[in-house]
Amino acid sequence: EDVSGMPTLCRPVEDGGFGFDYRLAMAIPDMWIKLLKESSDDAWDMGHITHTLTNRRYMEKVVAYAESHDQAIVGDKTLAFWLMDAEMYTGMSLYQSPCPSMCVDRGLALHKMIRVLVLGLGGEAYLNFMGNEFGHPEWIDFPRPENGWSHHHCRR
Repeated sequence: EDVSGMPTLCRPVEDGGFGFDYRLAMAIPDMWIKLLKESSDDAWDMGHITHTLTNRRYMEKVVAYAESHDQAIVGDKTLAFWLMDAEMYTGMSLYQSPCPSMCVDRGLALHKMIRVLVLGLGGEAYLNFMGNEFGHPEWIDFPRPENGWSHHHCRR
């Protein structure tokens, strides 16, 4: 998971590199979180999105991903939660609410669109973190001394 700016990290050893095949495209998930936090989806700059998704060194393969456990571990929201917030719990059941939720419909459509864009433009490989493919709403926290070794938020 070395994502340093070392230009030879993903070059063959015989070329003076470290020999790794792929670099993680960490700017991609950061871009989505920034867009969701700071602007409405109808104001997204497609030129900026396309540039971020395709901006990589020539001949250096990258692994693209839309979101990671990094956002959820630090207590931030998943992309699905940024898109639908509390409607995740109340607007997804036609049994509970016979009228479809526009917030959920739009959120699900954007959730899929984000992944299609990342898959199509983001790199030479695609990575999905556990649960994120379905828009898992909860944040995660692994057992550690600070939370009393609790497994409560370890479910995904």
